[in-house]
Amino acid sequence: MTVNEYLEFERSSPDKHDYVNGDLIDVRAMAGTTGEHSAITANWLIALGARLKDRPCRPFDSNLKVRSAKRTNYRYPDLSVACKPIQYDPREGANLTLLNPTLIVEILSESTEAQDRVEKFAEYREMESFREYVLTAQKSPYVETFFLQDDGQWLLNFTHGLDKVVKLRSLGIEVPLSEIYVGVEFPVEPAGETEAQAST
Repeated sequence: MTVNEYLEFERSSPDKHDYVNGDLIDVRAMAGTTGEHSAITANWLIALGARLKDRPCRPFDSNLKVRSAKRTNYRYPDLSVACKPIQYDPREGANLTLLNPTLIVEILSESTEAQDRVEKFAEYREMESFREYVLTAQKSPYVETFFLQDDGQWLLNFTHGLDKVVKLRSLGIEVPLSEIYVGVEFPVEPAGETEAQAST
């Protein structure tokens, strides 16, 4: 399928599809969406919206695609933030695809974690505007941030615990994990086992 065929198909499709190297990927099949996934996504959107309301940056939900320039792949991230001037893909008549996200949030699930960490991250890094990647766990209050420093190196930070605060350096804001995980119930893990250990 060509890019133009994909864009035409997506405009009339009731479902969302990523476009990766010429292939369609059903977002529903990959999302691993649970109540916790939806709640965490909504909490992120509320937290970012409140902190950015008087700033030149806007958060967007998963209905907005982003496009990686080099491979012309299209993805639906769980959340994205772009700062003015916001740029949209001119191939589409409406503002349906973001070209210059500053920050992207993905909510990790068993079915998508490997892709989020490797394939998607590689694609997102192709966008010149992209400065920060935020991976958010579902099973415990745990967030990883990857921030692009001035020297071109990515700085990795771990934030774990409802009493902790995650720093989003690209936006100059901080968000308590207690806000991100409002209403989220975590599974009980065996004593002494961390989420990272459980996933290996």
